[in-house]
Amino acid sequence: MSSTSEEFKVAMDLLSAGKADKALTLADSLIESEDESKRLDGYLCRGMVYEDGGEGVSVDLDVALDSYRRVSLIAPSSIAFSNLARVSMKLKDFSRAIRYLRIAGEFEMTPEVILGFALFYEESSPFDGATAKRLYLRAALNGRFAGFFGYSRVARKLGEWGRALAVDCIRVLLGPVIALLVGRKSQFQF
Repeated sequence: MSSTSEEFKVAMDLLSAGKADKALTLADSLIESEDESKRLDGYLCRGMVYEDGGEGVSVDLDVALDSYRRVSLIAPSSIAFSNLARVSMKLKDFSRAIRYLRIAGEFEMTPEVILGFALFYEESSPFDGATAKRLYLRAALNGRFAGFFGYSRVARKLGEWGRALAVDCIRVLLGPVIALLVGRKSQFQF
């Protein structure tokens, strides 16, 4: 394993423990590196720190967006543009979010990108519940629990209480099988 991977893992462990200020310090040291892969890890970590905040660091979605934009310039990928779309949605900039989601989908239409599109149709104006449900179902069929939760939530918004209950029951019954077959990826979200 490279030193970059180890440093990034340490930063992620710190962030998971709620020590955002220490993770940010490590991210800043990675960003100052001459090694482009270390800078990539640093910007990604900095984006995560400012997106979620934590001990000693307030949420700053503009800084998170800038950090993820730098990631997308260094290593454009589905994940990089998904991060940009997620933060854009948090900023309620839906036109930018859909643009980033389309770019992410051009790289790879992962279940997480599908979840991003579903969330876009659920939260943007006008609300498109039918499209959101269809996309959440697609993510659920790809083994993502967030797809089940999203489908159920949209069904409730549409007044389809029976359908929401049925999806919740299916999720509970199939949950262990999905977790066994898909593993940790089943918990991935947008």
